[in-house]
Amino acid sequence: MIIKSRIKEKGINALMIVLLFLATGIYSCSVQAQSFAPFKYMGFEATFGVRSFQLNSSISEINQMPVVEEGGSLGLIFGNDLLKAKIRAAGFYYSASSVPRTVDLFETEALVNFYPLEYFRKGENALDIYLIAGVSMDNIKFYGHYLAGDGEKINYSTTNEPYVGKLAQINATGGIGFEYQLPVQYDFVHLFAEAKYGAPLKSGTDSEPFKNTSVKNFTSISVGVSFGLCR
Repeated sequence: MIIKSRIKEKGINALMIVLLFLATGIYSCSVQAQSFAPFKYMGFEATFGVRSFQLNSSISEINQMPVVEEGGSLGLIFGNDLLKAKIRAAGFYYSASSVPRTVDLFETEALVNFYPLEYFRKGENALDIYLIAGVSMDNIKFYGHYLAGDGEKINYSTTNEPYVGKLAQINATGGIGFEYQLPVQYDFVHLFAEAKYGAPLKSGTDSEPFKNTSVKNFTSISVGVSFGLCR
């Protein structure tokens, strides 16, 4: 429980730092260029995609196991043509059929999208490219019968595997994306595709069997839509 609380505290601190950076960056851009209103875009976002990573563990059944997760997330978006902040508050991902063991993922992200071409653009352009930086908080949950003791009777007739433990992890994320702006008035609708890589900053567990379990090569590919009010 101590490890869990520390991870939660560090995650909150990291999210606060990112949010402070977002607010400062957006405000400074609005001061430097009148065309970049501080909150030109305010709305919502939905994404669908794939998360993949590899497990290292002292548990032989999952050691060196590649994991592919499929799912999506919901969140908020605000910003301007140069910087957009995204808070993906609820991301749910479930292990694909190719994964031999059941592993589920709940993810919360705070991201900054930076659009470098806006410095050189003189007119409207429907297609854009952006760079991504941020942090994510991931809860990776494990299910199965592989931790059962030798004398324990297991009911294999049920389709629901028992929960056996989880990892809580904080990742620094970076990546690249492409965005297409649909021509609508007053509101905005943006379609996008992006790829990210996550570098673990901190991980831990409150489940004793998973003390020596870690995640590496955390990558994600997503497509989505953002929509809302445009000033």
